[in-house]
Amino acid sequence: MTYLALLETVVLAGSAVLVIYGFLLSFIGRIRGSGKVPLIFPRHVFALVVPVRNDEGTIGRTVDHLRRNKYPRSMFDVIIAPVNCTDQTPTVARRKGAVVYGPGKQRWSDADEAVHGVLERLTSKDRYDAYVVLDVRSKLSANFLAVMSDKLSRGALAVQSGYSVTGRKWTWNTACRALLSTLKPCWLTSWPLNLRLAGGIHRTGLCISRRLVEKHGVKRPRLDNVLEFLTKLLRHDVVIQYTDQAWVYDRTRAVKPLRSTFQRLRTRWQLARTDGLPLIMDGLKWHSAAQVIGGFNLFMPSYNTTLLTAVLFFGLAAYLHGVASTIALGWVALIAGLAIFVIFRLWFMRAPVLAYAALPSLPLMLFWQAVRSCFASSPKPPPAKAEAEAEAKVQSETGSGRPQGRKPRRRYSRRPRRQPS
Repeated sequence: MTYLALLETVVLAGSAVLVIYGFLLSFIGRIRGSGKVPLIFPRHVFALVVPVRNDEGTIGRTVDHLRRNKYPRSMFDVIIAPVNCTDQTPTVARRKGAVVYGPGKQRWSDADEAVHGVLERLTSKDRYDAYVVLDVRSKLSANFLAVMSDKLSRGALAVQSGYSVTGRKWTWNTACRALLSTLKPCWLTSWPLNLRLAGGIHRTGLCISRRLVEKHGVKRPRLDNVLEFLTKLLRHDVVIQYTDQAWVYDRTRAVKPLRSTFQRLRTRWQLARTDGLPLIMDGLKWHSAAQVIGGFNLFMPSYNTTLLTAVLFFGLAAYLHGVASTIALGWVALIAGLAIFVIFRLWFMRAPVLAYAALPSLPLMLFWQAVRSCFASSPKPPPAKAEAEAEAKVQSETGSGRPQGRKPRRRYSRRPRRQPS
């Protein structure tokens, strides 16, 4: 019993330190600078990238809303990326004044791949200085582009705006999305307003400069693999800056598909093994708090793991020592601290009132997501890429650019034959 009580005390102390660390990062991130600095005059040209899929009834209102942003009209364009559309969505977008970028000869499997393809094509043009990733149901604050231009003028390479989940205020879907978004991309993300710490991204409302796309790219790793993408930028000492002067309101009703639990654990372990200690050492060498915190967070457990540990050890302490014991009350205080942490994040994200009332159901949501992710399959490559890989494999085996067993095609000249004199 003595060793078991010692184990319970050590685990409780470690979990308490972890929760205090999360609160400390959140409160430090809310520190603002002294005084309010006026915005720099707009001088950047933006491309608002919006992936769509059979949104004929919504795309018109979205384009009209984006074009009403308080920014010089000649300095931003709305770029529509249709993903396997079978209705009149591209036609409606063109009528409203948007620019439509199709996949061409390729085939986009999802919205993230469409965003990557459009960013690669826009990088080759000299018109745009930065790109903003949005969803078809996103709403922007009136000063969104002006704030992003100000941040880019002050040296930022990537800026994440304030993110709020909106929709019908008294629906369960809105409450669930608001609760789950408080823990993304990581519950230890600080979202700093003024200090140079390790920030995060929500993808929607993310502004990326052209220099970052040209130098680091957005495909390896992909932009939707948030943890890998942030770790890659931190290895190059690139920090995602955050601002609460501009906001994006996400009205998307569907919850994004889950990645496989085993794939996420394997990715997390590989990042911690290959990039965790190097990030900490580089941060200590170059006095970069962002790199130190980013490397340290790679070794930290997720919110689900911390909450599950607290619930299990509370049940064990209540069974062995009683509900009124000191160790059991300590676990109750820890669970209450985790709940207060989520409430603080809900207030920080301007969540609807129903999200606070739905807080007791958060453990059930996390449990259901964990069960679903256990049976989620890893994403398969699209057919076009699979065929290209098979063709490249055949070419490497044959040692030439043409598969064996096929005769070379005879080419005929279109030039008329020369008549004998």
